[in-house]
Amino acid sequence: MGAWGLQFDENDDAADWLAEFSDSPGWPAIDAAFGNCSGEYIEAPECSNALAAAEVVAAGLGKTSPRLDGELASWAISMPEEAQSRRDVAVQTLSRVRDDSELKELWEETDEFADWTASVNETLARL
Repeated sequence: MGAWGLQFDENDDAADWLAEFSDSPGWPAIDAAFGNCSGEYIEAPECSNALAAAEVVAAGLGKTSPRLDGELASWAISMPEEAQSRRDVAVQTLSRVRDDSELKELWEETDEFADWTASVNETLARL
């Protein structure tokens, strides 16, 4: 059984995405993470990756989560225009993850659904 937690960095899918991203950060990877959530049904791994990608965008907007790796945050902060150009897509994607996704369905089956929703809403507020 893999790791699965309330925060964007507390599950295996997002942790793997962040590790790969930190090896070679680039805005196309952020775009791909959001693009993978554009289908009719968004599966949980893609949702987790989008949550992590949104945290990079939030960092670029100057609203970094303390949970985001400092080097990644610094990288994003150095390019605020790139982050700003992805803000709307990040908001749309996270709203969809929160409201209509496999990850939402999985969290609905737990006692922590309200806490997970609050975590996603907190990220949305920083975007």
